[in-house]
Parts: sequence; C-alpha cells; structure tokens
Amino acid sequence: MKTITKHNTTPHFANQSLIQDAFAVLLEHLRPEKTMQLWHLFFPPQEDYVKTRRTLFAGKDVAALAEEARKFNHE
Repeated sequence: MKTITKHNTTPHFANQSLIQDAFAVLLEHLRPEKTMQLWHLFFPPQEDYVKTRRTLFAGKDVAALAEEARKFNHE
C-alpha cells in the first residue's frame, strides 16, 4: 500500500488508491467470486463481456496485454 502525501494526492490517484485498498479487503474476506458479484451490484456491466471480449482483445497476445496493464497502472 502506498502512503498518501501532499505530493502524490490527486483526485484520480486518491480514488484509484481507495478502490485498490477496498478490493484488497473484499478479496481477502469475500474471495474473488463474491467480490465480483458485489462489484456488479454497484456497477452493472454495460455490455456482455463474453460477446465483446473478441473485439477487446483482437490481435493482442499476452505480452501486449501485460504492457497495456503496466502503462495503465503507471498513469
């Protein structure tokens, strides 16, 4: 967990940090399946993932997806 200071506190970072901390607690106590069920109660999916995943991941291999994840997490 990262310490929040005046130098790294922005609305985006603070929200992301809060969400990450909340997920860690939920995963520890509810396990992944119930955590995702709870998440979908608050944020229902806009589209069916099974129908859109081919479009989302078209032409991407595991290395490309990992690179995208690293870039996203460093924003």
